[in-house]
Amino acid sequence: MCGREELLEIERIRDGEGLEITALSPGLFKWTDTLEKFKREMAEVFPRSVELAHRWNLCALIIFGFQKPGATEENADTISSANPPEWVVECLTDAAERARAENLKLLIEPEPVCWADTGAATAELIRRAASPALGVNYDPCNVAWQLRRDPIDEFDAVAPLIANVHIKDQLDAPKGSGIPRWVTPGEGMIDYRRHFAALERIGYVGPVSLEPHFPLTVETLSQCKQAVEKFWAAANLTANMEER
Repeated sequence: MCGREELLEIERIRDGEGLEITALSPGLFKWTDTLEKFKREMAEVFPRSVELAHRWNLCALIIFGFQKPGATEENADTISSANPPEWVVECLTDAAERARAENLKLLIEPEPVCWADTGAATAELIRRAASPALGVNYDPCNVAWQLRRDPIDEFDAVAPLIANVHIKDQLDAPKGSGIPRWVTPGEGMIDYRRHFAALERIGYVGPVSLEPHFPLTVETLSQCKQAVEKFWAAANLTANMEER
């Protein structure tokens, strides 16, 4: 939704700093709780997202799994995602086929406010939609926000679908306690050594993005990066990626 000058500035920064854009997350379907909202997003947001994905040579868009009725970031973990309505599955299938026609995949990021709020719920939604154009943006911390525990036991349910990874961490808190308190990876409830070892086990070689959710400075970003690199090295992922 950025203007032309803002997009050009993004590209100037990318080119000037030697960066690579690895993902585009336009917020599709995060707050979508009706068929009318879905149609509007597909008419207004989806085409622009596809245009940018092609411009930046991306193979996928990160999306969300449709809003659970009445869910907010404060109460979402108290609302069940069991039995999503058929219109959600049909809309997801429609969006996936539209993406497939553009040679793109849609990667669902689990999010507490959505029907796809855990790894298991996301995998089941993808199974019902039955499109090869669907995958998972793996974010164990978002799932921990819903479950209020480290979701490493769900890894195998989503493993064949993982195509992108987000990293952040949170302090332990009980159900219904609202938005988590975000911390540097390794200081919270997520055991990233185990998650990275699991990614190594399945041969994952895709992008891994820091998504701290707290105000960034050079110092705090460096702390996040160093923590992730430590867990990464412990899982031997760096050496394995170099071999591949």
